[in-house]
Amino acid sequence: MVNDLIFCSPEEAGVSSARVSKFIERLKERKTNLHSFMMVRNGKILTEAYYKPFDKDFMHRLYSSSKTYVSIAVGMLIGEGRIRLEDKLMDLLPEYANEEQHKWMKECTVEDALKMSVPMLTDTYFALDYQEWAWTFFNHPTRSKALKPAGTVFNYNTSGTFILDVLVEKLTGKPFLEYMRPVFDKIGVSKDIWCVKSPDGYSWGGSGVICTLRDFAKFAELLLNMGEYKGEQLLPRWYMEKATSKQISNIRENHFTIRHEQGYGYQIWITKQGFALLGMGSQMAFCFPEKNFLFVCQGDTQCGADTEGDYIYEQLVHEVYEYLQDEALPVGEAYETLQNELKELKLNVDYGEAHQPFEKEIDGVKYELEENGMGWKWFRFDFEDETGKLTYENKRGVKTINFGCNSLLSGTFPETYFYDRQVETPSNRELNSMSDLSWTEEKKILLRSYIVDTNLGSCFMTFGFKGDEVGIMMNQRGEFFLRDYAGYAGGKCVK
Repeated sequence: MVNDLIFCSPEEAGVSSARVSKFIERLKERKTNLHSFMMVRNGKILTEAYYKPFDKDFMHRLYSSSKTYVSIAVGMLIGEGRIRLEDKLMDLLPEYANEEQHKWMKECTVEDALKMSVPMLTDTYFALDYQEWAWTFFNHPTRSKALKPAGTVFNYNTSGTFILDVLVEKLTGKPFLEYMRPVFDKIGVSKDIWCVKSPDGYSWGGSGVICTLRDFAKFAELLLNMGEYKGEQLLPRWYMEKATSKQISNIRENHFTIRHEQGYGYQIWITKQGFALLGMGSQMAFCFPEKNFLFVCQGDTQCGADTEGDYIYEQLVHEVYEYLQDEALPVGEAYETLQNELKELKLNVDYGEAHQPFEKEIDGVKYELEENGMGWKWFRFDFEDETGKLTYENKRGVKTINFGCNSLLSGTFPETYFYDRQVETPSNRELNSMSDLSWTEEKKILLRSYIVDTNLGSCFMTFGFKGDEVGIMMNQRGEFFLRDYAGYAGGKCVK
């Protein structure tokens, strides 16, 4: 088991080290921004990889893979006979009941929420216009409007997950991760695991679980084994069998993927070869029961197209899974090659050049900006050998981002209003970050800043220079933060 930290070579697990190296190479070619991954077969770890500066102790946000933890907590309650799948949520949470509520909302059951088939179409809290997230599930004036009978069709909805973890916490009188502690202790999940809270004080089980890669793998391995650990059934097996099998169709697009549209269980995705936990930015666990194989990864691949998860899954299947054999293979030079590759893994920064001659012309030059949606007034670049800094003024004052030249420089992001342990409560500290600058053209800069903290996110700033003028384009990927680091601006240098 992962908890035993028994390692083996890929060859002992029935696959060549060269196949694992090929998988790593495919991700590098794509510039896939993984932070770590682990491969496990028959309870032994055949590969554990960390991309510098990440390591085994880094506490990583799981985003929507958190949902599966909520599902297992619900399954534990059901196993204890405290609730049933067919129980109606409004009966279990009468304090939120509204007599004027649509009958479809009143009929919504625990199982409907588990399989993403609640009556409303959107997350009720996502606009952040109400602090009482639990209340919004039943009562938001626009977002809780029932548009379809509960249990009929799939529609991804994190509010349904959130109300389930509220239910767990109401019935047990403790945060849902604390309620799961007896199971965690059995499988070796550390006491460091925690969850971001909603504005109204409940665990944000739909997105907020934070733990190490190893703790994530221990949990996923328990699912792979249908809740059994070393001969002891820790979770109701009948529930695990239902949770990890298709309970509802989730085909929505004119694009059928092996990862996404094979069906949905109870807060678990069904795949062509098994089932999966899927979290934004590639917090993923792929379980392959037929070959007793597990792949777990953490990263930050947030993008508009959201295709990285499909790519990772497909490369894993085609480069590793399909080659797994029941017999051990001889260990050769490929094993040593892989071990050396694992030692040298680091985050990709290959987007351009570290320097351009034009760098000298803008070094220390102040650019004043026209009025813009991001609230930037001016900026200045200062370069020094292989590092530098961007100084700018926005509506919160003068800020500085330190960066490496075509290399990531660790530091902090110069804002203190982003949330930390509770949504909508400012951290009052600068979150940890890494930033780098690349020249993508002779007079064009790409500055990338990654936040790697309670929140994971990034902003991409492109500066294009023409004569004494500058144009700026910013994009951001981050849930509930970095919102004013997106848009356009323009201005000219101050002589």
